[in-house]
Amino acid sequence: MSEVTYLRNRWYVAALAEDLGNTPLAASVMREPIVFYRNSAGEAVALEDRCAHRQAPLSLGEVAGDAIRCVYHGFEFDCSGACVRVPTQAQIPPGARVQAYPVREHQGFLHVWMGDPAKADDALLYDFPFASDAAWRVRYAKFHGRFDHRLLIDNLMDITHLPFAHKTTIGAQGVAEQAVAKTTREGEHVTVTRFMEAIAPAPAHVAVTGYDGPVDRWQVIEFTPPGFVWLQVGSSKAGTGGRDAAPGDMLLNRHTLHVMMPETDNTTSYFWCMANETGALTPEQEHAIYAASLTAFNEDLVIIEGQQARWRPEQPTVDVTADGGVLQVRRLMEKLIADEAGEGRLRAV
Repeated sequence: MSEVTYLRNRWYVAALAEDLGNTPLAASVMREPIVFYRNSAGEAVALEDRCAHRQAPLSLGEVAGDAIRCVYHGFEFDCSGACVRVPTQAQIPPGARVQAYPVREHQGFLHVWMGDPAKADDALLYDFPFASDAAWRVRYAKFHGRFDHRLLIDNLMDITHLPFAHKTTIGAQGVAEQAVAKTTREGEHVTVTRFMEAIAPAPAHVAVTGYDGPVDRWQVIEFTPPGFVWLQVGSSKAGTGGRDAAPGDMLLNRHTLHVMMPETDNTTSYFWCMANETGALTPEQEHAIYAASLTAFNEDLVIIEGQQARWRPEQPTVDVTADGGVLQVRRLMEKLIADEAGEGRLRAV
């Protein structure tokens, strides 16, 4: 991978909203330590996780009304990052403050704006409509990977690895060899569509549906900056209409959101949301496909961590047709980062 440069003026997911309770929550985004806490109104606050006094982690402290209190010497900082109390004196020292970040709690995630606060735009929050639709049941998961987040994006944009990396869960040989695939780029979205006719079902899918005959299977993968990948995946009995199959012939029809956020240059926070239409699967079936998915993701993490350990920028790599989505995402991100850097240079002139 090339040297890491980040797109800053975007919303980044730093945590699951359900993980933020009455105590401070530490996170890291793009090498920057951040502490989240809830104020007296229950609203999420995001501050630099570094006390202005002696740089102790504020996340080790405690919430004091609308402020957070440092565990080391008791300095308190309000929601704007300003120091509002020094226990040993009445006067607040000039410059006693920490950086505050715009933060939004949206569809089960804590989003933080890492760029210019004046440009924080709610219209840029990623929308996964199934997460707020009562007609769909959602479940969340989170992982941590010791690798560059871009390697995980590569993994999801090219899922021809399924038959090899996930033989006992979601893989099936026809996924790699019998797909009709197409890659498109429109605006800031890169989409890979893959359709497979009359292939063997994946082992995990047989376990969930009880159907072991040939299936028509689809995968629609859409990337949105800075690191959101929406997968529309499913299968129906072969020859019954594919995605338009009647309910009795539809086996699986799911939407999943994968969120890859750079914690540091070589560690990644990975969040996931699975949505199934209410009533399409029993609770037991939903749990089974959820568990199989987690098993598959952990298999991915092992491979990508090994990939990271062996990665040498000077070592040449080869590209094949299946890398179309991967390459389009890289070009898109390079352009957006260059455009953002260009705007910065223009402002500085």
